[in-house]
Amino acid sequence: MKGWSVFPHLVVRTTGFSFERLERLRCPEAAASARKLWTARRELEGLKASGPRLRRPPPAVLAALKAGRPVEVEGLESPESFAAYNTQARAAQEAASAFEAAFTRESALVEESLAALRTEPRFLEAVASSSPPVARDLISGRDGARLKRQVASYLQRLCAKNETMSFFGPINYGRVEPDAPTGVSVRWSGPEWLVGRNTFAASWLVLGLVRAIAADPEVAPWLVLRRKSFATLPPRKGPAPPAASAEDVLPRLMEAVDGTRPLSALREALGVEWPLLLECVRFGLQRNLFTHQLEVPAASHHPLEDLAERLAGIPGQVARDHLRALEGLLRLMARYGAADAAGKMALNEELAKRARERWSVAPPAPGSSGDSHNFYQDRLPMREECGGDLRLTVGGERARELTRKLEPALGLMGEAALRTREAARAAVAALVGARTVPFWKVVAAYGDRPLPYDTTVAEALAAAIPDPAASRVELEPSVLPTPREDAHLPIVTSIDLLIGASDVEAWSRGDYELVVGDVHDTALVWGWALQFHEERRRVESEMVRALGALRRPMPFVTVLASRRTGLLPAEFPGPVVELGGVSARASAWRLPFDDLLVESDGRTARLLSTRLGSEVCLYNGEMESLVQTAFALPRIRPLRVSLGSHTPRVVLGGAVLQREQWRLEAEDRDALLACKDDRARLQTAVGIWARRGLPDHVFAKFPGERKPVLIDVRSPALLRVFVNLLEQKGEVMVSEMLPTPGQLWLGAAGGRHTAELRCCFLWGAEVRE
Repeated sequence: MKGWSVFPHLVVRTTGFSFERLERLRCPEAAASARKLWTARRELEGLKASGPRLRRPPPAVLAALKAGRPVEVEGLESPESFAAYNTQARAAQEAASAFEAAFTRESALVEESLAALRTEPRFLEAVASSSPPVARDLISGRDGARLKRQVASYLQRLCAKNETMSFFGPINYGRVEPDAPTGVSVRWSGPEWLVGRNTFAASWLVLGLVRAIAADPEVAPWLVLRRKSFATLPPRKGPAPPAASAEDVLPRLMEAVDGTRPLSALREALGVEWPLLLECVRFGLQRNLFTHQLEVPAASHHPLEDLAERLAGIPGQVARDHLRALEGLLRLMARYGAADAAGKMALNEELAKRARERWSVAPPAPGSSGDSHNFYQDRLPMREECGGDLRLTVGGERARELTRKLEPALGLMGEAALRTREAARAAVAALVGARTVPFWKVVAAYGDRPLPYDTTVAEALAAAIPDPAASRVELEPSVLPTPREDAHLPIVTSIDLLIGASDVEAWSRGDYELVVGDVHDTALVWGWALQFHEERRRVESEMVRALGALRRPMPFVTVLASRRTGLLPAEFPGPVVELGGVSARASAWRLPFDDLLVESDGRTARLLSTRLGSEVCLYNGEMESLVQTAFALPRIRPLRVSLGSHTPRVVLGGAVLQREQWRLEAEDRDALLACKDDRARLQTAVGIWARRGLPDHVFAKFPGERKPVLIDVRSPALLRVFVNLLEQKGEVMVSEMLPTPGQLWLGAAGGRHTAELRCCFLWGAEVRE
């Protein structure tokens, strides 16, 4: 699958805290002594197993052998037989003594570092932005094992994870310029310099405000309804409702709604009393049958400001009162960016209080909805995103290598995406049978069915690994499946690429390693990600043209879901279905949801639009479901290779496709859980790491946890985090940190920073002669 291209603009994600900050939690000398102790004890066990059998050994000899102490050889028949043993036993004693001394000294320094974090303004602000209860405990001076563990957990996140959140995960930008001179250039003032801070209201807050204000009896008469996701009311099941019920009025309301008349005029036309009509409207809004002028577009960058502007057009004193209260919320938001930790928590509390008392709006309770488990779910009323001034340019051969080195991996992921899509279409067809069914019914009936992922490509990768015990294998593309070149649909993906190089100069001259990070199924150099870009409109226009240049054998449709998280749904070129959210375009090309049909012959299925008279295809948007996969563009997913307890690092085409990984064995888990204190945990962990050949730094991925946790085996504080999660989850997969700490190319005055390049890759551009 050749012909991939990279979009010339990219997002650079970095950390706001240097990696050196995390290294203050290490006990390197103690860990080195623990490793020597483990080696010496292993040698002792080997000498015991292979040594000569003693006839009637004295009790003192047996006690020394059992304890691993040197044997007193004076008076023994063959003292020379204990020479090697005693050498190792003395080495073990020396290592144990060195460990105790180093651990006592270094662990005290670690505790001092943890204590210093409790009063550091930037750290407290970062914690307050994510977890006010933890920040409140720190500010109030509370102490304890749990709080120390939480501090260490937050520090590893702030120093090692590239996020897009607040000042500790700022958004930066770069360019790929293949025709420029070869090299890499970086301009950066450091993590503390920001070009902007934008504060946003949580999605649940905006949605609740819209619903509460629209339901106000003084505002509702001015609502202008417009049919949204359904052109006609879905058929009713069961007996006919009473004539004076909302279900009876709803079909008449659906017919009367024309997008021009306010609800007061519709009430007169329908001859319905206000309470019944309002009940009908609420029901219709909940079912996404229609929308109104107060509903904020799903892709709006500043939804609360947008709501205030929309409300400004509603006449009457009550609307003015709502608007005045909204202005109060906006004033609180305007103060959020400059506030410290205590200020941020106070502002969030005040805003939540006003929303609750004025509009009865409160955050969703954990477990109360299907979205409550979402990693990106807004929990606080306010959040912020910040822009850094880092600007990266990758030119010439370094730019061309990004695509060339990644093309074999992209081709295999694309082939797996095509196979999974075909399997999903066949699975939907088997469920639907030989008939044509409304798409919304298929979504409702089969949206939660398991997805038949293609495993053949990943299995071929695993089979091509000649030595599972090797730490690194480089695969030849010729022994792997050949990606097809005749796919009629394009593929769009965003991949987080990590560069491993000692510094920018090493990367510039070609001395670097390319590592594939997270893989996404859509164009993420777009919309909210460009909010701090100096030429945002131009970059967005270039992306639209790049998407438009892809082969388009049929219309591609954007289905706008409700805005439930801080991640804005993208609205790409083409028709849009306002399923949950509404379009941000002034004159969108809209299709009703019930216009889409699934046509199936029992073996395969396709998605049709009645109004367009053709097959259509959905854009992707990080929706992992059977129906979405069947009828959307081929969705790129990462290729996961697992050989069991150990899988080598997999390199393909000059790019690291997967890091080396290990599955923690049950006996190792039990040994760690049996440890009672930091000393024992450090000694035990170092021994496990040494026996399994793990590097000092690994990322631990636990079941049910979306984000892995960085663990440094030399850090008692991080081992507490690791063992606590291990106790909760029961199992874990660990993978090498790659780039390694020595390969963190991005540096500033305070030290090295992890960084990744979010690049958009496109396949399927029309080729013109």
